[in-house]
Formats: sequence, C-alpha cells, structure tokens
Amino acid sequence: MDYANYQDKVAYSDEKANKVELGKTAHGRMNLWCLLPGQGIKPHVHAGDHYWVVLEGQGDYLAEGQEPVAVQPGTLLIAPAGESHGIKNTGSEGLVFASISAG
Repeated sequence: MDYANYQDKVAYSDEKANKVELGKTAHGRMNLWCLLPGQGIKPHVHAGDHYWVVLEGQGDYLAEGQEPVAVQPGTLLIAPAGESHGIKNTGSEGLVFASISAG
C-alpha cells in the first residue's frame, strides 16, 4: 500500500489546471488536481467512473445541460461512466481535489 499527505503533493501551474499523479493500478488511478483562481476543467466524458473529493478552496462543479453546483472542502462528487463532468475555481484561493478513477 502506498500513502502520502496530499498537502505535500499540491503543485499549481500558472498556465492551466495541474494534475499530479498520486498512484495508478491495473483497475484505477488517483490524481490530485490543483487549480488557481479562474482555472477550470471543461466538462468532458470518460468510459470509467470518477469520484472527486474537494479538499481545499471553492468552485463550481460543471455538467453539460445542468446548472453549476457550488463545491467546497468536504464535497463528494460522483460522475458515473459516460456522464459529463468538469469544474471551475470560483474562489480567491487555490482549489484542490482528489480524483479517483475506476476502470
């Protein structure tokens, strides 16, 4: 088993949302996403399920055809396979969330 303190892995990019790989197995992967204010990930679709856990900051969860949903630390999001999902940092601080993907 691998483990880490996510705070030691937080890394931002001035150009775009930054993905930090935390781990990968044959059946899933875990990434840490770090977004500066105003940065986002456009709604997109994957073949596998995605689970997001917001750790720091504020933002809007985005899904095509739906109103944005406000997120904050402690928010848990589930995007089943084939469901549109994205996010935008709407706060004044960094937005950090863990993304767990199955499949």
